[in-house]
This record gives sequence, structure tokens and C-alpha cells, in this order.
Amino acid sequence: MISDHKQINFNQYYEIRDWLIKNKYSGSRSNRRYLRDVLAPIIKWHFNKTSAQHLTWEELDEYHEKFPSLFEDLEKLDNN
Repeated sequence: MISDHKQINFNQYYEIRDWLIKNKYSGSRSNRRYLRDVLAPIIKWHFNKTSAQHLTWEELDEYHEKFPSLFEDLEKLDNN
């Protein structure tokens, strides 16, 4: 769960965002499978270095609430 992860900081957030933009990882705005299979393992790896396993849908929703602008960045990439 989120509470078990290290404290999230903005440096990690921007590192993830920049990596996604640099590697042009974009997906359909409505494609939750993309978010689960691509974005979630990246977030999991950055915030908990011991594992890159998929997050649950509930955890992914929590990240979406915590970092809405990260998901908005993905939508912008998809629209370009």
C-alpha cells in the first residue's frame, strides 16, 4: 500500500515524468491497462526500490489522486 512506501518527493516525481516524456511512453487516455502495465511498475520501482511488480488498481487510483499532473502529462503526449 501507499503508506508502506518511502516518502514521495518531487525529485522522484519529475524524474519519472521526464523519463516518460524522453522515452515517448504515451497511451490512450482511457487505457487503464497501459497505466497499469507501463506506468505503475515505473512508479513502484521509483518509490519502492525492492520491487517493480504491478500495482493493484486501488494503488494506481491512489497515485492518480496524488499525482494528477503526471497522468495529465501522459494525456498531452497522447494528443501530440
